[in-house]
Amino acid sequence: MHTSFKHYIPLFEEKLNAVDVQSLTMAPYCQRYLKHLVNNSKYYLSIYASVLEKVKKESSTPIFEMQILDYGAGNGLLGLFAKFCGFGKVIINDNDESFLTASKVLAKQIDIDIDIFILGDLDAIKKEQLSQKIDALVATDLIEHIYDLDEFVTNIASVNPNMISVFTTGSNSENYFKVRQLMKLQWRDELIGSNTDDALLFGHEAHESYLKIREKIIKDFAPELDENIILKLAKLTRGKNKLDIIDAVKKFQHTKEFPLLIKHPSNTCHPETGSWTERLVPISTYKTIFHSHQFELQISSGFYNHYQPGIKGIALLFLNKIKSIFGFKLDPFIFLTGKNISSR
Repeated sequence: MHTSFKHYIPLFEEKLNAVDVQSLTMAPYCQRYLKHLVNNSKYYLSIYASVLEKVKKESSTPIFEMQILDYGAGNGLLGLFAKFCGFGKVIINDNDESFLTASKVLAKQIDIDIDIFILGDLDAIKKEQLSQKIDALVATDLIEHIYDLDEFVTNIASVNPNMISVFTTGSNSENYFKVRQLMKLQWRDELIGSNTDDALLFGHEAHESYLKIREKIIKDFAPELDENIILKLAKLTRGKNKLDIIDAVKKFQHTKEFPLLIKHPSNTCHPETGSWTERLVPISTYKTIFHSHQFELQISSGFYNHYQPGIKGIALLFLNKIKSIFGFKLDPFIFLTGKNISSR
């Protein structure tokens, strides 16, 4: 009989709590992020256990025979927990070398053998021999940052059309309060910019406003354009990466037609990397994109961190118990579980 992955949490917590995070050799942001995860380990490991339960539920393969990919793994905690829970082969991946290094350091520190670490995106993963039989892809707080969702799901299908995928995202477009909060973050990135002191988990480096970055890209590419035209093009290319910004400018030079602004009022991405700021995507859009690649997408409710001490923890526990009445409207995050339609 299958033991719930939640039963592995106390033993895995013992391993984590024995780690002196401050003594680990890793980039300051990775260290800061790991400390946050360890300090809230019950909550995050409960999320990871739920992710693994969904993989297990959708697969007929025993977990000790499964090959699972922790995609965009950050510190690699989900992949490490999966290996600890008995998954056969585990791949940890990130396109940030600092995080991939940090995940290797943590794996060594808690004595868990990961089968392979891969730097890069899905294209890099496909070049590795182990990638030929990935049974499941798991990723937390990643899908809302993917620049081109359609291309991403196409890539998942090309790795293995029968792959199970489980994502979590805090960008729950059904939750009015979360939407308001995230829109403020989006407008901050778009119009003000950020520095590393803005938030505990902000990132490695400060950045100018995305609008200003787009202006510079356009001015460098087409310095002959009038300043007002450059500003207008910069405003209208919100949500585009550098290549698409330049394509829009080329089209304007040829036709004098301005690009169409995206419909969403605040979604924006880093022009250099294409990483969206907590992109808000309707659930129906996720389902449509996955379905177009022969994946059925199931949406399920996340939960609040009721492990916090005192009144706050009690209030969040109560909220967890009653929020299902409201559908997804009070969920702090949601799970997205994809599976090939023909395997149903």
